[in-house]
Amino acid sequence: MKNKISVDKYWEENPLIIKEFLDRQNNFLLLCQEISYILKKELPKKDIDFSSVTYRAKTLKSFIEKIQRKEYDKPFEQITDFSGVRIVFLYIKDYKNIEKLIRNTFQVIEKVDKLNEKEVDQFGYGAIHFIVKLGKKYQGARYDDLKNLVCEIQVRTILQDAWAIIDHHLVYKNEDDVPSHLKRKLNSLAGLFETADDQFQSIKEERASYIKEIKEISNTPNKFLELDINLDTFIEFLDWKYKDSIPLKNFKNQPEMILKDIDKRRYRTLNDLNNVYILSEKYYNNVIKYLTENEREFNWSKTLDFALRLVIYDKDIRKKPGVPRDWLKAINILKIQGNSKRPKI
Repeated sequence: MKNKISVDKYWEENPLIIKEFLDRQNNFLLLCQEISYILKKELPKKDIDFSSVTYRAKTLKSFIEKIQRKEYDKPFEQITDFSGVRIVFLYIKDYKNIEKLIRNTFQVIEKVDKLNEKEVDQFGYGAIHFIVKLGKKYQGARYDDLKNLVCEIQVRTILQDAWAIIDHHLVYKNEDDVPSHLKRKLNSLAGLFETADDQFQSIKEERASYIKEIKEISNTPNKFLELDINLDTFIEFLDWKYKDSIPLKNFKNQPEMILKDIDKRRYRTLNDLNNVYILSEKYYNNVIKYLTENEREFNWSKTLDFALRLVIYDKDIRKKPGVPRDWLKAINILKIQGNSKRPKI
């Protein structure tokens, strides 16, 4: 490799290349912003669980460093990552759906599989890259300056991303530089990361199977109410209890928020929660009437409705932080005593 020169020196020797980069730099940024935006909109539509979608445009310093490291003589033809987007997703089986989404959304120029291209005796835990253009579906003035540019989309699981971060800080970048005893450890570590990815996928599938089983059991109320309380059984309990009376959805994260305030020593099974629902009925309608007439409109849900019943029934829960003040005001005015014992009928 030729000796590296400073940015200033390179600028002096190659002013036209620097000028072209600076002229195009803003478009590189606009392209990766656009592709990142599109992916953030499209991934949830395909029910793909992802941690982040990030982007970056190559800086002048990294541009010059890459030209010198790779000894490129036609950098604007040879460099494909002026614009870069990274998808970090959760479950390894979603990769196929992500690839399908990318191919259906953009024009794929090239696919680079850094995960499977390594030999068995090489360390590392790679990812998969796609070189894409926006494609014919993106027309109009907004895209005129972007349609001929390419963007690199990196696709990684969370563990692949963690490996890449660690790998970036390792001293050894070339296989031949790694002492054999360290290479064995690095290979073992990469294998553990890959196994962990497989295990996360397995746990996801086991949970899906468990939720399906809970739904089937809910058709037999006596068996269903004997189930222990956890997040999955609680969510199914809300759907089961409210399916005929209140056609409301559960808002995201609400069940978790309510469940953390439920004393697991007192409320052990779904039957305990069902008893709360029944025993709170005596005061529930009066509380709702008071709140509707004197306080505010509700962005109501199954979870909030059951939370109100818990607050009505259990005076200890009223002491928890986060209980709405208007609920406590209504309960105080209506002189509802509540019950601090384990619910029984």
